Amino acid sequence: MSRTHAPSLSRLVQTCLRKECDLPEAAEAGVVIAVSGGPDSLALTDVLADLRKTWRKLELLAVCVDHGLRPESAAECERVAAFCGARGVPFQGIRVQVDGAGGLQAAAREARYRALEAAADARFGPSGLVATAHHADDRAETVLLRLLRGVSLEGLGVLPPRDGRRIRPLVRATREDVLLHCERRQLTPIDDPSNLDHRFLRVRVRREVMPLLRQLSPNVTLALNTLADEARQLGEPSMLNRTQRRLLRDALAHPEQALDLPLAEDLHLVRRRSRPPGDRTS
Repeated sequence: MSRTHAPSLSRLVQTCLRKECDLPEAAEAGVVIAVSGGPDSLALTDVLADLRKTWRKLELLAVCVDHGLRPESAAECERVAAFCGARGVPFQGIRVQVDGAGGLQAAAREARYRALEAAADARFGPSGLVATAHHADDRAETVLLRLLRGVSLEGLGVLPPRDGRRIRPLVRATREDVLLHCERRQLTPIDDPSNLDHRFLRVRVRREVMPLLRQLSPNVTLALNTLADEARQLGEPSMLNRTQRRLLRDALAHPEQALDLPLAEDLHLVRRRSRPPGDRTS
C-alpha cells in the first residue's frame, strides 16, 4: 500500500473510526482493546489512549488474554499491564483454556474472542465494542489464506473495518505504518516466537509468499484489500452460508412449501405453506 505522503497512524485510525466503524467523535463509546504486547496492539492502544484527549466520550479497557501456551505469557501480560498503566488505560488480564482439537490457532482465536466479548459485556454492556489490531497486511495475508484453502467470492470479504461489535481501527494502515509509529513513540513490543514458526501456514504466507508478491507488484497489499472490500460489498445482501443457500434454493424450487430461514441476530425469512386451489380449511 504505497502512499507518497503517508498520514500518521493516529490520522488513519481516526478516519477509519469515523467513516468505516460508525464511531463519530461525539458519540459515547466503550471499547475493549485486545492487547497482546506485539507492535500492532501496542500501537493501537497508544493511539486510542491519546485520542481520549479530544474524543472525550471514549472509554477504554485494555484486555490481555493469556492462552497459557507459553511459559513467558504471564510475564508478558504483566508488561502489557505496565504499558497500559503508564497511559492511564484500565487493564484486565484474562487466562483462558484452549482446546486445540480443531487446530491450535483456531481454538486460541475462538477462546480469545469469547473472553474479549465477555469483558466488553461486563464493562460496557451489550453496546461495548471490541477493537483488534488487524492492519492492512494482516488482511491481505488472510485473503491469500482463503484463496489457498478455497472459498466462495463472498468468503474473501475478510477482516472488514467493522463487523458487528468488532472493530479494526488499524485496517487502513500497513505494517510499515505501525512499526514507524512504534519507532517514533519508542514503544518496545514483545516478540512472539510463534510469528517465526514456519509450521503455521500464515507465517509462511507472511514471510515467503508476500515478499515475493511485492517484488512482482509493490501494491499487492492494496490490491488484496480492495478485493476484500469488493467481496464484502458483494456479499452484504446475501451473506449466506451453505445451509442457508440450500434452503433458499429449495424454497425457490418448491414455492408451495413453507420456509423458515434463519439469517442473523434472530432475523428469519418466513413463508407460510401455500394452500392448493379450492382449499378453504383454516
